Amino acid sequence: MKASDYIVSFLKDKGIKDIFGYQGTMIAHFVDSVCKVEGIENHMCYNEQGAAFAAVGLAKATGKTAVAYSTSGPGAINLLNGIADAYYDSTPVLFLTGQLNEYEYTGITELRQQGFQETDVVSIVKPVTKYAVHIKDVQDIKYELEKAFYYANEGRKGPVVLDIPMNVQREDFDEKTAKSFVPPKERVIINAEMVASRVIDAIEKAKRPLILLGNGIVKDSEFHRDIMKIVEKLNIPVITSLPGRHLLSYDHPLNFGYIGAAYGHRYANILAHKKCDLIVSIACSFCKRQTGGKSENFAKNAKIIRIDIDRDELLRKVHSDEIHYCCDGSTIAKAMLKVIKNKNIDKSDWLEVCKKVREPLVQFDNNSPEREPNRFVDAISDFADKDTVVCCDVGQHQLWMGQSYKVTGGQRLLFSGGHGAMGFALPASIGAYYENYKPTIAVCGDGAFQMNIQELQWLKRENLPVTVIVLNNESLGLIQQQQDDFFDGNHFGSTAEGGYDAPCFKSIGEAYGIKSYSASTLEEFENILKTADKNSPNLIEVHLDVKSKAYPKTYFGEEMYNQKPYINDELMEEILAY
Repeated sequence: MKASDYIVSFLKDKGIKDIFGYQGTMIAHFVDSVCKVEGIENHMCYNEQGAAFAAVGLAKATGKTAVAYSTSGPGAINLLNGIADAYYDSTPVLFLTGQLNEYEYTGITELRQQGFQETDVVSIVKPVTKYAVHIKDVQDIKYELEKAFYYANEGRKGPVVLDIPMNVQREDFDEKTAKSFVPPKERVIINAEMVASRVIDAIEKAKRPLILLGNGIVKDSEFHRDIMKIVEKLNIPVITSLPGRHLLSYDHPLNFGYIGAAYGHRYANILAHKKCDLIVSIACSFCKRQTGGKSENFAKNAKIIRIDIDRDELLRKVHSDEIHYCCDGSTIAKAMLKVIKNKNIDKSDWLEVCKKVREPLVQFDNNSPEREPNRFVDAISDFADKDTVVCCDVGQHQLWMGQSYKVTGGQRLLFSGGHGAMGFALPASIGAYYENYKPTIAVCGDGAFQMNIQELQWLKRENLPVTVIVLNNESLGLIQQQQDDFFDGNHFGSTAEGGYDAPCFKSIGEAYGIKSYSASTLEEFENILKTADKNSPNLIEVHLDVKSKAYPKTYFGEEMYNQKPYINDELMEEILAY
């Protein structure tokens, strides 16, 4: 059997149905094998970064391994943004890169380049992969594929890279004589029942406990379902990280928003920072974007318990006296379900306090004139179906979506979390479509959209039901906002006078042959959404004020609970007194 044929059969046996990439000389044997096999579809992007983000979007939507490929050199390097995104957000993706024929290598290690389009891919990607290897011998193919899949899904999930020379792809492969990968024996590092008992005991003793849920929980997974049973049985408030926003429906009675030191929900920040006496963090990195720059000042009156599978994340302490357990949160969740089975923990008084905190703050923000862009997000919420995957780019629009998008049912709201890559949303929404072949939505800013705008041709070519919504304030709005605060309003590189510009996106969409619209008012936008065909590609350009802001926001030097625009002193005193 030809080696590239074996690779494809292996992927098919692993349940891979869709593969994303861009054709090239050094990956051509693999692509040829993919396209000859029934049951696997090859989807061609127009820049390898688009393929990488499409695979990431699919993997984030499903929690399962996705696959992307490229040719060598510039093609492989174009995958790097998606590889890094997968690494920081614990996303299992297998990346395959073509490479120079093994016999063309000179053996001269000091040589800058071994041949045309040769690049040492493995050395470049190692810092942002769980496993990366250059395959020299065709008989190592089976071993390396099995090892790659194991590491992509073992422990904290993440990306793996196999760099495969042309000659290895086309050589004969004998599966019978090929060695297999034997996973290391699992070690029981911690007693799950003991951890569960200690956590539940702490919750029971606390007067004002919060549970913080993070991106390590895949929506609709068994882990997620178990967690929801726990919080509903305990009936205590839940906050999330921004990437964990979709774990609870917006109207769930225990959902008290997402925490963010700068742009988080005002009520989530107050409850976590000033009101609670215990935070149980599950599968959340608890980085400084959540706690603020001086994490030791965060929630000073609260005890913190952290459950995380990544030992290194737990070395980044929030409090010096925090309690943490390095273990699989899903195992602890199962044990917690057993512990709480016959318990009757009543935190109803605390839940009422949380509601009293939330209600006036939601009303204040909803009535703030500075929040006009958030009203467009409300309209997007109404447009989306109950199982829609919504992918969001990076910038002000990301914060508007985080603050105001109303997640319901089985919807997923996907972000480029740790990496924060502009250009994520469009290709990720394409990849996420292949989860269930239902319409998806990409929400972009005018700056981020131009990073991978070429993938509109992918939408047109495959007639994909992806609606692209470009919130266009003709600026890099988040940078402009920062420049207003710290650089005396010098908008270098962020507005027209500073050297930045944006095109007419409606015209570009039409040039790609996509049904395109333009709206300048909320009413116009709502009317477009009422008539747009969700089952076909759409591009909707929404014109916003160039001075649009993302609020609420914590300003430098302020505590994270005191966000701009400021609530009046009387209301703040009342809330802090509850």
